[in-house]
Order: sequence, then structure tokens, then C-alpha cells
Amino acid sequence: MPKQADSGRDTRDATAAAGSPVSFEKPPVIETVLGFQFQRLGALTGSQLAAFWRQLGGDWPEVDFAPPLEEQSERFGDLPDLSKLRLRVMQEPRLRIRKVSGDRMIQVQNGRFHYNWIGQQRETYPRYADAVRPEFLEALRGFLGFVEANDLGEVNPNQWEVTYVNHLLKGTVWHKPGDWVDLFNGLPGPFRDTGLARLEGFSGHWRYEIPDRRGRLHVEIKHAQVGAPPGQEAVVMTLTARGSVDEDEGAVARIERGLDLGHRVIVESFRDLASQEARRHWGEIA
Repeated sequence: MPKQADSGRDTRDATAAAGSPVSFEKPPVIETVLGFQFQRLGALTGSQLAAFWRQLGGDWPEVDFAPPLEEQSERFGDLPDLSKLRLRVMQEPRLRIRKVSGDRMIQVQNGRFHYNWIGQQRETYPRYADAVRPEFLEALRGFLGFVEANDLGEVNPNQWEVTYVNHLLKGTVWHKPGDWVDLFNGLPGPFRDTGLARLEGFSGHWRYEIPDRRGRLHVEIKHAQVGAPPGQEAVVMTLTARGSVDEDEGAVARIERGLDLGHRVIVESFRDLASQEARRHWGEIA
């Protein structure tokens, strides 16, 4: 079977190129997710995924189960059809494997592999190129090596995905609903009171093409209560970039290239969509 675990490329060069000129001293990001989708493997069962978890060792002691993530594909040229009823076929569940520190999680199912950083109070945000990306690659190579060692087939990635979740807490860059209009640049929406009604909440979803149809950026912004238990008001801004995986080179290199593109699109779009006052509050580094 062809070797999958490494592309043979020196990832130090890739890491140096993975950064973005946009940076903040205290960004509002509270979670990042790097991942990819691959063609389902006929031999990869729930018991095999449990064996992969046990292989990770004592640093990853906790596991639970969640419904599987649906297959995603960014298609261009057609608007979403909301009139069709979408039937969901339940497959084997998704494993969510947590590190002993509680701030890292591996999500794996037949067809998906994701790596999460989950923010903790007073924790310094780990930078993409310095921490999250190398950790993802280490976990990815472990998974590919497990699949190869157990003759489960060849992992053929077909889509990359990057997600950043930001909490814009009340009392920081905004204090009342009337301030929301000053948080963003150019996003459409009725962020002001009407003559007879007062604004108290909102939610919206915007889609952007990554030229030239290399992927798509999804921006979701909503007013919500956050925390555990929920209780603190925030504007939650979630940016997800995903696109198809190139068909040249090895699996790792193909996924890396997509993730680097997605990261750059998200960070620079976050900068472009946020107001100058908000960027100043987060300590934008020129």
C-alpha cells in the first residue's frame, strides 16, 4: 500500500510561510479547529477508532461520542436550495478525544479528522504557525500511520477546513446593542433601532468566494449568552474557511496547503471586517 504518513516535504519551510502579516496582541478567539474530510474507508469501524484512541496514550484520557459531522462540499454557481428536505443517514458516531489539559481535542469519524484548541481562562492564545498547526500535523501523522499499520485503506482527503470562534464580550468592545453597528465594516444588517422597536439581538450568515473558486469563507455573527453555565453576553463571530484538496503530492502536503490558505483568509478577513476601534482594542500589530 502506498505510504501516506508523510509527504517528504520539509514542514519547517511551510510553517514559515504559513503565517499572516495580520496579528493581534489579545485577539478574542476562544477556539480554533483545523481539519479535513476524506473518502470513507470501508474497513474503518468504530472499534478501530477506539483502538486509535487507546494508541494515543495517557495524555488523552477522555473520550465521548457525538453525532457524525455531515459531509460538506463547497460548490459554486448555484444558490442554496432551502426547499428540499434533507434526510440524514446516521453513521457510526464521532469520537471526541480530550487531552488531559482540557484545552486540546481530537475529533475523528470515518470521513473526518479535526484538531481543536479550546481556550481556557487566563490562557495565552497559541499561534497558528507556532503551536496549533504543528500539533495538528503530529496528530494527523499519527492517524495516517494507524490507518496504514492496520491495513485499513488509503486516506484520500477531499476537503480542508479551518474554523475560528471569537467571543466579543459585552463590556469590552461594546456595551449596548446600539454599539453593534460600530463593530464591523460593511456587513449588511439592521443594527439600529426602528421608530417603534428597540434592537435587542441579531444573527446573520455571509458567504464569500475565495478566488478563484479555491474555497469559500463563511462568516456567522450572532448575539448570544456564553460561558459555563451561560450567562455572559457576547457577540459570537465564527469564521469557517473550507475548500477542495488539490490532487497532487502526498496527503499531508495537500492538507497543509489548504489549511494555510484557510488560515490566511480567516485572519485577514477578520481584520477587514472588524472596525478600526475594535482592532485597536485587540492590539492590532501593524
